[in-house]
Amino acid sequence: MLAGMGWFAWSALERVSALLDPPPDAPAPQTAQPANGAQNFFFKGVNFTAERRTPYGSAQAAEVLDGLRERGVNAVALVPYAAQHAEDAELRFPLRMERDELVAASARHARSLGMRILLKPQVWVRGGLYPGDLDYPEPERRAQWFASYRQYIERQAALAKEISADVFCVGVEFALLSRHEREWRDIIASVRRLYDGPLVYAANFGEEFESVRFWDALDYIGLDNYYPLPADLSTAEVTRKIEAVHREFNKPVLFTEAGFSTYEQAHERPWEDEPGGAHSPEAQARYIEASLEGFYDKPWLHGVFWWKVGTAGLADPLDGSHQLWGKPAIDVIERFYRRDPVR
Repeated sequence: MLAGMGWFAWSALERVSALLDPPPDAPAPQTAQPANGAQNFFFKGVNFTAERRTPYGSAQAAEVLDGLRERGVNAVALVPYAAQHAEDAELRFPLRMERDELVAASARHARSLGMRILLKPQVWVRGGLYPGDLDYPEPERRAQWFASYRQYIERQAALAKEISADVFCVGVEFALLSRHEREWRDIIASVRRLYDGPLVYAANFGEEFESVRFWDALDYIGLDNYYPLPADLSTAEVTRKIEAVHREFNKPVLFTEAGFSTYEQAHERPWEDEPGGAHSPEAQARYIEASLEGFYDKPWLHGVFWWKVGTAGLADPLDGSHQLWGKPAIDVIERFYRRDPVR
């Protein structure tokens, strides 16, 4: 997502809801065995986010997971957040709807359905600042932020081990802070001491994705794929950019996010909640279909986690966001997910 364009991951209203503490109605624990061989597995996934006063671990969240499995989804990204103010270098965590025990409850339920788990912790910056705009030019402040972030990500790595996550994401779209290669290599090494599964970093499309230098320290190259598509919806130019990174580092690629909002011009600015044009669930479905047609069978692609499906399902039939549940887009995704990629 681009600076200045608005960060669609969570609206201000949703994040205010995250500070509330509704009583969880968690499903009974299930016996779950860790899933092995993640790198030989194609993740037919979605980002599954806690929102609208419906926490992870709730009965409603379990119902949506059941519905996703019926649609051919075999993996979910669980997305707990830390919070910070833009002017601060300290993170606060966990937020109430995404407490460790609630994340673990939804992970158990997903695992009971045979799903794989990507644990993908993120940072919400109060006031709507995009996390990719966070920057600390002063070395002391930068060290303070990385120390705080390291505490957060180490806690999440321990949770990843507890829930037998199949992949763990060490960071999401820190477009400016990801330039500090040494700090990220230190974080990756620290996480590996706590969690022994595959690791990924979720880079923003464009400059960040194409310039990250620590892909060699990870198991997957992670792309939040909001590259715009041309009028004919060709994916050829985007494919060229992805393959250049893949060839340099010889690592499989995960689309840790991908998606389009529910508007006619969403292909021009996929990262935006309201990119222009009329409200059109049909357009959203058409753009997702073009992306799947272009990328699904690429040998370097090992999975897609569409943004997004929320724990509350579809609360508003006229929703214009990237939400997928209850829209034609989920039918397109199911059609592809019912078959394995052709290699």
